[in-house]
Amino acid sequence: MPDDNTTQPALVRVWYAIGEWIGAHLMLVVPVMVAVGMLFPEALLPFKPYIPTFFALMTLQNSLTNDPAAMARALRRPGALAIIILWVHVVAPVLVWIAASLAFGANSPTVAGVVLEYSVPIGTSTVMWVGLFQGDMALGLSALLVSACASPFTIPVALKLLVGATISFDTIGMMQSMAFMVAIPALVATVANALTHGRSAKLARPTMPVARLLLPLIVGTNATSLANYVRHPTWQLAGILLFMLACAMASFLVGMAIARWLDRDNRSRFVATSFCCSIRNVSVGAVLATQYFGPEALFPAVITTPFQQVLAALFGKIMEQRLGKE
Repeated sequence: MPDDNTTQPALVRVWYAIGEWIGAHLMLVVPVMVAVGMLFPEALLPFKPYIPTFFALMTLQNSLTNDPAAMARALRRPGALAIIILWVHVVAPVLVWIAASLAFGANSPTVAGVVLEYSVPIGTSTVMWVGLFQGDMALGLSALLVSACASPFTIPVALKLLVGATISFDTIGMMQSMAFMVAIPALVATVANALTHGRSAKLARPTMPVARLLLPLIVGTNATSLANYVRHPTWQLAGILLFMLACAMASFLVGMAIARWLDRDNRSRFVATSFCCSIRNVSVGAVLATQYFGPEALFPAVITTPFQQVLAALFGKIMEQRLGKE
């Protein structure tokens, strides 16, 4: 298809314009959909069973340009990957445990929810943001898959050592979910790109609007978990909300600092490292909090959902501006 927009059919131009508009206005679209999910959950709850499938489609679209050789190089140079995993699964849980213990008291059930939230693996939405801001998808997928494989072991250890909680959960089910949403679609796209000698990558542009339309739908649907808290606010919940907002902002700032230290001169790796260090799989945290802890632990595990997505849009734009200037 010609690159010159004037030679494209009108419907094709409109289709591309939709995707480009969403990408350029994430700071508007994401908060609006978060508000819709919290205030009008009934409108989005019918989509909840399809969220894993939507994630899988987004991963597939974002992986269409994957170069198998690039992923192999990412795994052969494990320095950045090791530092990302060390931060996500070791350093961050310890730091938030210290901060939460000081803020809420060492024996507060809220501390368990905070530690749980920062012990879960890298969020599957990371690949969406890495793809949207032209990051190194090979590094992003590698970090995501390693984190997902490690988390069934690291989460119970972190909770046992830091808050004294002993839990067990469906390790196989979690791994199957991560495989469906991330590993399999990424592998399919990568193998297709290799077998077609890069020709399948040409599908990335015409399918881009699909991924960008699914993004706000996913964000809004995930935010429906907060509807009950929004309808029954308390000062305690407000304090937890502010604390988790501060933690989320600090996580993005630290992620950018780590990325700058590791890959200052490599734009795509900078973007991937920043998002991998910052975004967590809050749905896993919410499920575990619901099963093994009380409502005081559930709230910090789910309130991060809108913060992460809004901050991802904000810091993505900040990264674009800073990297553009440099």
